[in-house]
Amino acid sequence: MDPATIFLGVVLIGLGVFSIGFPNYLRSFVSAQTWRDDPERAERYQRLWAYGVGITIVVLGFVVVGLGIVAS
Repeated sequence: MDPATIFLGVVLIGLGVFSIGFPNYLRSFVSAQTWRDDPERAERYQRLWAYGVGITIVVLGFVVVGLGIVAS
């Protein structure tokens, strides 16, 4: 069991949950022109990208926690 790896995995899970919970606090995945031209569409795309990135980071965090648990 490696506590540093488990801690890193927990941090990644936290970042992913933050990304899912607050999609507009992340960097903008949508261009500035799209925000000006069609704000509703831009917000939908921003949420979609933030959710995708968040879920990916959460899954990666669980993998890292798993590796930390089985590491000897």
